[in-house]
Formats: sequence, C-alpha cells, structure tokens
Amino acid sequence: MAQEDVQRDHRRLLPMQSCTVHIFDADTGQTREAFRTRDLLLEAPNWPWPDRLLLNGDGLLWTLDLASGDLQQLDIPGLPFVNNDHVPAPDGDTIYVSCYDWRIYGVSLATRRFWPVSRHAPDRPLRHFLHGVSPDGAELAFVGVEPGPHGPWGRPISM
Repeated sequence: MAQEDVQRDHRRLLPMQSCTVHIFDADTGQTREAFRTRDLLLEAPNWPWPDRLLLNGDGLLWTLDLASGDLQQLDIPGLPFVNNDHVPAPDGDTIYVSCYDWRIYGVSLATRRFWPVSRHAPDRPLRHFLHGVSPDGAELAFVGVEPGPHGPWGRPISM
C-alpha cells in the first residue's frame, strides 16, 4: 500500500463523531476523560512514561500529556505510516511499531531514528502485526498474515 493511499484511506472519524481517551483506575473502577477530539481518530494508547501516553492516529505517533491534555505529534522523519500496533520496550527509549509497508521497526524516542526489525522473505512474504515485546526486550510477538492470490487477506470477500 503506497504512503499516499494510506494517508487518503486511513481510518478517520466520521462527521459528528468524536474520539475520547479515557483513564481507568483498576482499583476503584472509576474512569476519567483525559482527552477528546473531533479531528483525529486516536488508537492504541500505551503508557511508556509516568505522565504521558503514546498513541497513534492518521498513521502517525502522538504523545498525550495527562496533566495538561496537550497532544503532540512525534516527528519521526521517513518512518512509514504506522498501523494500529506499537509497543514500548523495557529500555525506556525504544518503541516498536508495525507500519503499512507491513514491516516492524524499532524507533528511538531520544534520537527519533528508526531501523527495520523484520524483513520480507521473498519465498514467504508476511504482513507483520506487532503485539508484544518480551520483558527483557529481546523478542517481539507478532501476527504474520501471508497475502493470498485474491488480495492481502488471502481470499475474496463477498458481501
């Protein structure tokens, strides 16, 4: 999928919809609203810092300051558009992301540099969907989907 196609076709809010980020207190069962917008569909909040969340939206990564409610785009020049999958590593600096070129990348939050972690094997191309990092940061868990003859998901879809 080309970057331009992702930017044009990425999941978005519909008119009159809003997106709300909530914080749930597991001890009390209480929920509080941390952020609300009608401009951006935010997904997959992670908590790599004590005072900020890491989210994705429109193929980009964002940080949300929980005290101020300030949402900021993480500028990572050249990184392919991110799909819904990102996980922080235990080192406190690295996050791993799945992108729409179907690879997994590591990203340094300190330097904003990134590197490919997964590779496409010519005999077995996989679309990588990242879902976890081991406690020591040495291994990643992902779902791999092999494209089929009728498109990326392997079979024609009939409605």
